[in-house]
Amino acid sequence: MHTSWKPVLSAALACTLTTALDNGLARTPPMGWMTWERFRCIISCDADPENCISEQLIKQHADILAQPEWHALGYRYINVDDCWPNLSRGAGGRLVANSSRFPSGMAALAAYVHSKGLRLGTYNDMGTLTCGRYPGECKDEQCSLPGYMTLDAQTYASWGIDSLKMDGCNSVHTAAILDPAYEFMGAALNKTGRPVLYSCSWPDYIRTAYLPVNYSLTAQTCNIWRMYNDIQDSWDSVTGIVDWVGDNAPLNGMLEAAGPGHFNDPDMLIIGNFGLSEAQSRAQMALWCTMAAPLLMGNDLRKLAPPMKAILQAPEVIAVDQDALGKQGRRVAQDKSFCGAYDVWAKPLAGGDLAVVLWNRGVCGTHRQLTVSWASLSLPAGQPMAARDLFGRKALGTFTGNLSGWVDPDDVLMVRLSAATVGGGD
Repeated sequence: MHTSWKPVLSAALACTLTTALDNGLARTPPMGWMTWERFRCIISCDADPENCISEQLIKQHADILAQPEWHALGYRYINVDDCWPNLSRGAGGRLVANSSRFPSGMAALAAYVHSKGLRLGTYNDMGTLTCGRYPGECKDEQCSLPGYMTLDAQTYASWGIDSLKMDGCNSVHTAAILDPAYEFMGAALNKTGRPVLYSCSWPDYIRTAYLPVNYSLTAQTCNIWRMYNDIQDSWDSVTGIVDWVGDNAPLNGMLEAAGPGHFNDPDMLIIGNFGLSEAQSRAQMALWCTMAAPLLMGNDLRKLAPPMKAILQAPEVIAVDQDALGKQGRRVAQDKSFCGAYDVWAKPLAGGDLAVVLWNRGVCGTHRQLTVSWASLSLPAGQPMAARDLFGRKALGTFTGNLSGWVDPDDVLMVRLSAATVGGGD
């Protein structure tokens, strides 16, 4: 159980915490793009002007994301991660965007992003410094409230910021400190009157301190939250995240906490970078959508190969992620044998449909026929179900009792199952 709130958290504030998520946002998982995974903390614009964290980089990606092919699918957020401010706060303790890399300032950048029909997100940290060692929200290691939180929330709102990611480096990772701090920041954002999507790294820092995570409390405070390791540009990183969710979500409260307005975040989509093949990219997209995850791309949209763009723009796959029911899917079957390894994941959808992912995890280099039974999906054995291939955008026919399909190594078959009448067509 979590330790109780620190005494510094006033009763007046506690009364506001029940409405900390009253912002109308993230009714479905947010979609967009984020600087971190591809561009990290590249700040030398003289040496690497194309890739440094700057207003030029943000505007270029806003221009791309504003194009109808992205905008129509729901990609909206342009998120600046770490390393955007000056190394020291300005007058009155206010944050200031780096003077050389963001010469126009954050308010002007937000106005530009808004003019494209998009939303601007930024980043800070529930510690004395961010992970990149820029100014954090806390004035001391104990994060004595309010720190800079009230001031910064007002600053973000005045700039027109639409999303805030709150990290947890350089902080003391205990529930007694992080619980009230993350709650306070959520309430401070809410008090500005500006709807700001609140992204928390809170559960992951509690988890890495070997403490139990109260996902119910997190869901009352945050719109989305990181619950496991940062993703890296590798297939091992993707599979490690998926396996952790598959092993832990049925037991630790994650599934119950997810829903409209509040979702688990397994971290960025790395599709289009260097670490994933086309098949592996399809698998990440399918699994993230099945987990009702935020679809925040961490790539270079200026250099996106057509096959990777097609995966990120697969409309029927995205529709699973954006389903109004907001349920997080789970692993329903698994085989860990060397050549025969596979997973089956399933997600309930509005109207009674099911999204199902058959994932070939065998390492012997052959495509295989994978099968999922109706029993694994908690469907009546005699119920006929019409199946549609969501990446292929084609009907597969009507099945009863089980569904089989051929799947290449590391790849997935992702289908939507809908109840069909006996003798019904495709």
